[in-house]
Amino acid sequence: MINNRELTVTHYYREPRNTGVSIEGIFRTVKQDLEGRAAIRDHVCDPKQSRVKNTLEAAKYASDINHITGDVNFLALGLRGHRNILTIHDLGYYENPVHSRLKHLIYHTFWFALPLRYIDVVTVVSEFTRNKLLQYFKYPEHKIRVIADPVKPAFRYMHKDQLHSKPVVLMLGTGKHKNLDNLIEAARDMNVHLDIVGWPAQDELDRLKGYGISHTIYNRLTDEEVYQRYLNCDILFIASHYEGFGMPIIEAQAVGRPVITSNIGAMLEVGKGSAVLVDPKDPRQIRDELVALAKDRMYYGDVVKRGLKNAARFDHRVISEQYLELYKEIYRDMRTRGK
Repeated sequence: MINNRELTVTHYYREPRNTGVSIEGIFRTVKQDLEGRAAIRDHVCDPKQSRVKNTLEAAKYASDINHITGDVNFLALGLRGHRNILTIHDLGYYENPVHSRLKHLIYHTFWFALPLRYIDVVTVVSEFTRNKLLQYFKYPEHKIRVIADPVKPAFRYMHKDQLHSKPVVLMLGTGKHKNLDNLIEAARDMNVHLDIVGWPAQDELDRLKGYGISHTIYNRLTDEEVYQRYLNCDILFIASHYEGFGMPIIEAQAVGRPVITSNIGAMLEVGKGSAVLVDPKDPRQIRDELVALAKDRMYYGDVVKRGLKNAARFDHRVISEQYLELYKEIYRDMRTRGK
């Protein structure tokens, strides 16, 4: 049996950012859930230092187990000789065809090929991401664990008695892969309001205005503010072209809002049987489902019910327990080998 006070873990985070805080939120939730069961401390990369210097200094903060939480995979190069876990959320940046060959080579080498040599276990958030890792890097299958992203406790269920007279469609994130373009085309001439969290491109802003689509833009929201947007919305739209997981799917479902998502990749994996699945390239199909959810309360209620059941699979306590079991497994192996 492991004395939990003996088990120490360092969570390594990327530098602080104004956007993209989902990684931080996930593992801070895990840390809170495991308080008293594992001693977890945080180390955040210093944005004033180069990546090379952050890598060289990583070993100063090493514990029994070192968990690189994502996006700073290269830190593994500074943790050679230690027991290390790396979480990979997606390979979207790696697959992006707009990058030059040089940038792709650098990313291939220093974010994946070299760091993976010094990793004991890779956790991925979906089977979709697992298969991508196997496809591109031939990483040993037995060293990969699928541990999904959790629904943070901030996202609590709240029944919606009545939809807005102008249904509110929420969208989180505005990178081109998020597919605001086709949501705009679907919403054209519809009596809907779009709540958009992020920074739409200028061409998207021009079409929103040109089409006369009612909309509000938000950014830099806290979890509680995002929760308020979920509460206020009638429908969540996350029919992206690419997601490594699709966190808003389960967040919205946990709150009790129906989700329209893509019938491809990780979104199909996470939302199948519980969300409304559409072809992300087909604005007409997106529009038809928006209309159906807005007009048919029985259909709306059924999607909500199925979503709640699905979200329960991703309860933060369930996911945190999976991480604890992984930490214990690696710790036991470390003790057995005397390392």
